[in-house]
Amino acid sequence: MENNNFLLKINNLKTYFYLDEGILKAVDGVSFKIEKEKVLGLVGESGCGKSVTAQSILRIVPPPGKVEGKILLHQKNGSAKKEPLDLAKLDPQGKKIRSIRGKEIAMIFQEPMTSFSPLHTIGNQIMEAILLHQNVNKQEARVLAIDMLDKVGMSNPHRRIDEYPHQLSGGMRQRGMIAMALSCNPSILIADEPTTALDVTVQAQILELMKDLQAKFGMSIIYITHNLGVIAEMSEEVAVMYLGRIVEYASVDDIFDSPLHPYTKALLKSIPKVGKKAKVRLDSIKGTVPLPLDLPPGCSFYARCGQAKEGICNKDTPPLLEAKEKHWVRCFLYT
Repeated sequence: MENNNFLLKINNLKTYFYLDEGILKAVDGVSFKIEKEKVLGLVGESGCGKSVTAQSILRIVPPPGKVEGKILLHQKNGSAKKEPLDLAKLDPQGKKIRSIRGKEIAMIFQEPMTSFSPLHTIGNQIMEAILLHQNVNKQEARVLAIDMLDKVGMSNPHRRIDEYPHQLSGGMRQRGMIAMALSCNPSILIADEPTTALDVTVQAQILELMKDLQAKFGMSIIYITHNLGVIAEMSEEVAVMYLGRIVEYASVDDIFDSPLHPYTKALLKSIPKVGKKAKVRLDSIKGTVPLPLDLPPGCSFYARCGQAKEGICNKDTPPLLEAKEKHWVRCFLYT
């Protein structure tokens, strides 16, 4: 995955939680890159480390979590020849990382009802981000906030800006969260399950909105979801995660047309079909994602894999290898 034309590059990212019971390896050696104006999809079951990866990039991992590895960011005001900034080396509470959160890298959180403060209006929370990162006064910040609410399709933004989160519907709250994330025109937008709590109609509207806004603002997006249908519509490259590791990384066409890892194949087989194939029983992946605490040696998917080889897959961890051109997979079937 070597490529110098990157906006953000993650190299051997490890986020461990040091608990009384042992070391919980939420993210265990993840590497990927995001190029300018591209969309990378992070996909996998709940508990595979997608959200913790996003939190690690922004350095908002709750204690007792600790981040190791490299998180290299090419800043807006930096030249192409300038060395990228390693976010992993910054103080999570320091001024430097706070100047990057919201301005360079913004995030749409999973559930806007719990992510927004219930004590402040939507407008106050969007204006806070604008006042923090832009040289404007309160009146100018309010104008910018109303304009952004209008751009994300909020009805009657002059009125909605003074309403509290509980006064808005789920779709409106999500639009408000997107408006806050985009208020300072970030280079990278991390969208963590932004449509999970929405009905299908509103979900389609939000996805279309994000595509339009990406084209308008020219930003890169890291889209985190367990919904492969959304990945097919939104992403250009896909990283499939399982138990804190990337098990397959390729273009969205390669992932859907010729998946290599048994886990990716199983995920695709579990998607409901339409038409004549709709009556066929869906395949399911037996078991659940185990807790990443004191794991046995070997491939993390060994216990659930139908193609596992005893004596090989349960002894060593497979490396991430380029099985085909620009198609990486972590599996002993391809070594």
